[in-house]
Amino acid sequence: MYTTCAFCNGKFDGDGGPSGLGVGRRLAFDEWRGRLWVICPKCARWNLTPLDDRLERIDALARTARAGHLVASTDQVALLRWQRYDLVRVGKPPRVELAPWRYGERLRARQRERARVVIPLTLAAVGLGIAANVAAGGSLGVFAWNLHAVADWTYLQIVGNRKVVFAEPPICERCGSLMQLRAKHVQHARLVPDARADLAVLVSCPTCHHEGALLTGHQAALALRQGLTYLNVRRSSRRRAEDAARVVDQSGGPDRLIQDIARRELTLRSLRAERQLALEMAVDEQAEIRELERQWREAEEIAEIADGTLSSSAQLEEELRRLKGKEGDQPGG
Repeated sequence: MYTTCAFCNGKFDGDGGPSGLGVGRRLAFDEWRGRLWVICPKCARWNLTPLDDRLERIDALARTARAGHLVASTDQVALLRWQRYDLVRVGKPPRVELAPWRYGERLRARQRERARVVIPLTLAAVGLGIAANVAAGGSLGVFAWNLHAVADWTYLQIVGNRKVVFAEPPICERCGSLMQLRAKHVQHARLVPDARADLAVLVSCPTCHHEGALLTGHQAALALRQGLTYLNVRRSSRRRAEDAARVVDQSGGPDRLIQDIARRELTLRSLRAERQLALEMAVDEQAEIRELERQWREAEEIAEIADGTLSSSAQLEEELRRLKGKEGDQPGG
């Protein structure tokens, strides 16, 4: 097995885990067509593995996937986690439990970012507070106790003032100004139903404070992810992650949750805390699984050519027929 990406020459991470490949931490497989890929951690391209013993490795990954946790799925692609490995299963997957492992990881990363800002600010402020307290003869005790809250508020302002960067910023339909949105402005946005887009958001204009533009697709996801991060920045406990993941699960998955919130047409800030966090999870997972499906379609085109060129052995065809004849869900198209 090769150890570097065929597209960018970057080095593969991981050891292949249950596949036995010796490389890779994110692996994609299609047991119905007999495809196995290692996904490059640098450029995200899918590298087709050699034919030699591919089918046995696919069998091992399929068995492992049944014990994994489903993160998100479309009709053709499912993203699962088993231990420290990401498994991308192509074809309609068997139903497995939706679990909060990925959400917990994301929120722990947010906690670490917050600590990098809040702790140095708090320590600096404590030093100044102690000096001022001594100079004032001990009369600033209350101020000293509030220093951590001040540092926390400062971090919240930093997150809230992050720009939402669009290729082409929207123009407000009410006042005609160019809408330079920041994360804190998106808290006033509303998800709305749209027959032409999976995701549609009405955003308020920072200048005139009226709903000024409808964002759809990628632009809507970009604005939502930053606005919801701002709303959820203080909610980073494991318990909250589990509660929010349960909301996504009970709604029937990310797409259903987004549709349900869009039907209600509530502003993001008016949603309950666990639904704000659940919506952030849903938007993130929807964006990732859509990108994975796009990558798979591109990789499958290459695999179709490569496998057709390299092998048409009767043994391979017989093994593929055996896999397709196994009990279980079949791919949906």
